[in-house]
Amino acid sequence: MSLVPHDKTGPISAGDEQQITFVCGALRSGTTLLRLMLKHHSQMTNPGEMDFLFECPTGKNGKRDVEAYRKFLLLNRIFCATGLPIDERLNYVGLVKSLVAGVRKPGKVLSINIHRNFERIPDIFPDARYVHLLRDPRDVARSSISMGWAGNVYHGVDHWIDSERSFEKLKGLIDADKIYTLKNEDIITDAERALTPLCAFMGVPYDTKMLTYPENSTYGAPDMALVNQWRRLQSEHGVGLVEGKVGAMLQARGYELSGYKVIIPNRFEQTKLQVGNRIGRLRVVLQHYGFVLTGLDIISRRLPLRGLREAVQRQMNEKSRQFLK
Repeated sequence: MSLVPHDKTGPISAGDEQQITFVCGALRSGTTLLRLMLKHHSQMTNPGEMDFLFECPTGKNGKRDVEAYRKFLLLNRIFCATGLPIDERLNYVGLVKSLVAGVRKPGKVLSINIHRNFERIPDIFPDARYVHLLRDPRDVARSSISMGWAGNVYHGVDHWIDSERSFEKLKGLIDADKIYTLKNEDIITDAERALTPLCAFMGVPYDTKMLTYPENSTYGAPDMALVNQWRRLQSEHGVGLVEGKVGAMLQARGYELSGYKVIIPNRFEQTKLQVGNRIGRLRVVLQHYGFVLTGLDIISRRLPLRGLREAVQRQMNEKSRQFLK
């Protein structure tokens, strides 16, 4: 846990309607837990993840394609759940700013969760601040398997790597005093101690209501059993594979190596892991969507049939709402 001093403008005011803080962290890093805590603060609001803000497609000329972006939004499950309107008169930047304006609440500090493409944010929100949320990548890798994003821990850590590399790019674009780094493990171990300086960074005092989120969500109170689960639930071989892939990045972020043998798979082992990854992902996808919808999804991605693709995506979005927490 580290506290970064405020910049020259001083602390954020709850009445500052333009200020925004982006909570940046890999998927399965505790961003939802932190969102619930921020949302329950009497002077803050957090609508959740809005990665769609920075996922505008580009045309052949390399420029942002706002028309394609509007179509993308209409099929994006998370965007559709917001109920936000799309103003077709606006260009991409104007549209993004209008979507953010749509989730602001008068007199409250706004924060939004983002999991990727962090380096794209300053171009649109040059005065934004950032909370860099970390979680041990060995736990992230294990957790990714149950979500169907990976079939083994070796590939389960890939999206953590991508997120951290994206954040490194962001750091090269902004002043260091606009970043506050926080570990998920610190929140779970001692929530008040971890959240108090975070609140100060965001310009508000700590609020005990932040820990009342279990009263109206499916998330329980911070549980120490969730810290370092990899020690109990991962094999030494699995831990060795992850550390062989992210050992330097892990240590640079304040996590210690396990002491297990570091494993760097050879070409044959990499192929085996890749095949296992695909099989594991497919198994979870089939459990979630069934054989028919999974088959249609594969077909619609390969054939230029826009109507079929849109219909399949909407069905998958509806299925996702049923099993995602």
